[in-house]
Amino acid sequence: MALKIGIDVGGTFTDFVVTRDDAEPAIFKTLSTPSDPSIAVVNGLTDIAASMNPPLSLEAFAPTIDTIVHGTTVTTNATLTGTGAKCGLLTTEGVRDALEMRRGIREEQYNNRYTNVKPLVPRYLRAGIKGRLDRVGRETAPLDLDGVIQAIGLFKQEGVQAVSICFMNSFANPAHEQAAAELVRAEMPGAYLSVSTDLLPSIRFYERVS
Repeated sequence: MALKIGIDVGGTFTDFVVTRDDAEPAIFKTLSTPSDPSIAVVNGLTDIAASMNPPLSLEAFAPTIDTIVHGTTVTTNATLTGTGAKCGLLTTEGVRDALEMRRGIREEQYNNRYTNVKPLVPRYLRAGIKGRLDRVGRETAPLDLDGVIQAIGLFKQEGVQAVSICFMNSFANPAHEQAAAELVRAEMPGAYLSVSTDLLPSIRFYERVS
């Protein structure tokens, strides 16, 4: 009995579809738990286990699962409502406004009153750090570690819960980002950390910083 389970975590409900070779697909639904979405997932899997014939505990049910496919609108909802974690950004000095400038393209080109989507990181929590790499990753200015420490102090003072790091040309050499990341891990061990070269080590700064 190899089961395949699809899970969609939404803002109100968490939906499950269970398929197996010898039966029709079964649909289950449970209330979402926005404070910790994993609770609703476990609750739903527990309900599915109890519906088996004979009923199973979650521990006994787990080995029968072959595949879980997971999707969610939680991050989309958080982005739209601005209710995500309080974020800080460490980036190269002089480009902290790239989140607002984007690539210079407006959604409505001829609408002079058009306003871009509000960035997830407010300007005062975007710290420009001295230090530069050229396009092939050669260091042209050393990373200002004191500046990183100062920015971390601001983040701690402001109650920042998540820190993103994205430096110019780091796709060619992640050394500056990794050095800054080590300081964040040491000074803010409870914060979520996102490093651009770990997620998307490719050319184009806006795509990485956003």
